[in-house]
Amino acid sequence: MPLTSVLRPVKPIPQWARITIVTGLILLATVLHYGIDLRAGAVHDVLTRSYYIPIVLAGLWFGIRGGFLAALAVTIVFFPHALHGWNAPYSFVFRFIEILMYFVIGVLTGLMSTRTQTALGAEREARMKWERALREKEEAYEALKRSTREVFELEEQVRRSDRLAALGKLSAGLAHEIRNPLGSIKTAVEILADRVAHENRQTNGESGELYSVVLEETERLDRTLTAFLDFARSERDLGDIELRRANIGATLDKTVELLRAQLGRSGVEMSWDEADLDVEVAISESHLKQVLLNLILNSMEAIGTGGNVRVKLVSQSPREVCLAVEDDGPGIPAEVADAIFDPFVSSKDGGTGLGLAVVAKLAYMHGGSIDIDGDYADGARFVMTLPTASA
Repeated sequence: MPLTSVLRPVKPIPQWARITIVTGLILLATVLHYGIDLRAGAVHDVLTRSYYIPIVLAGLWFGIRGGFLAALAVTIVFFPHALHGWNAPYSFVFRFIEILMYFVIGVLTGLMSTRTQTALGAEREARMKWERALREKEEAYEALKRSTREVFELEEQVRRSDRLAALGKLSAGLAHEIRNPLGSIKTAVEILADRVAHENRQTNGESGELYSVVLEETERLDRTLTAFLDFARSERDLGDIELRRANIGATLDKTVELLRAQLGRSGVEMSWDEADLDVEVAISESHLKQVLLNLILNSMEAIGTGGNVRVKLVSQSPREVCLAVEDDGPGIPAEVADAIFDPFVSSKDGGTGLGLAVVAKLAYMHGGSIDIDGDYADGARFVMTLPTASA
């Protein structure tokens, strides 16, 4: 048998049952007293002592008052019987002492019971205070842990923001300095390609291929510089507060429409719930489109061919919205997971490492955040929070 079943607390006897037990025991002893022949002296001596049982019980259950009242009741019912044989030698002395002892035992038992109950009550109250203090300390400890964790997270965000701001300024200057000569190189190569095509048809195949390589690499470098400039945008690019309002569902529709051809070529399926995403957040539509575009492109590049990308509303409150973009690709390698939102960190070959950095910066600029769901095992899952338009 389990120990818990043996130590199960006993239910207290109800008040009415206690009164019934005390009264019943007094009546039982009294009936036997009056029903048994007086010549059976030994039996009557036992019955006289049996009155102590209900008196003690009354003192234990009801305190001094209960013990006294039980002794009084016993005296009343026992007194007529005590009159018989009162004239016997010393009989009245013994019976008087017996009646006196009823009151002494009743009062003493009640006094001890009252003190015991008082002590138990004080101990119970002290235990409750101790448990309450312990609970308060545990809650305070948990609150301190949460506050400490939040402070560390805020410090990390500040350090990341400082790094991003410094790198953003450097990137902006570098991108502008490179873009000007890059445009001149591209224009010159296009002119040279046209001249070679007209002047020497026979060598056009080999030369034209080389020129196309130069043009493709120039365009790729231009796209990288565009990403640099996107990343280098500062808070002043947020625009008017009235324009910082976008509907997630409507913006996602426009974003998917831009990616329609790429989705068709890669065989990647997009899924989302229009009704769930009919939510307005405090971010401009262009910035929200850029965030969704980068997240979806990141998932598509990770998947390769086939697969699914899902956009879900995780939670919503009056102050913020939690949005998730998840895929069934290979996931984020553990060695780059902690720094995946830092610039130039990428888990893909040939990746610039700026797409997710731009997403993180735009989210932070608008009072939101983004992180990786480390518990998601079916691919990669990015969870982003943004303030609602009404917050």
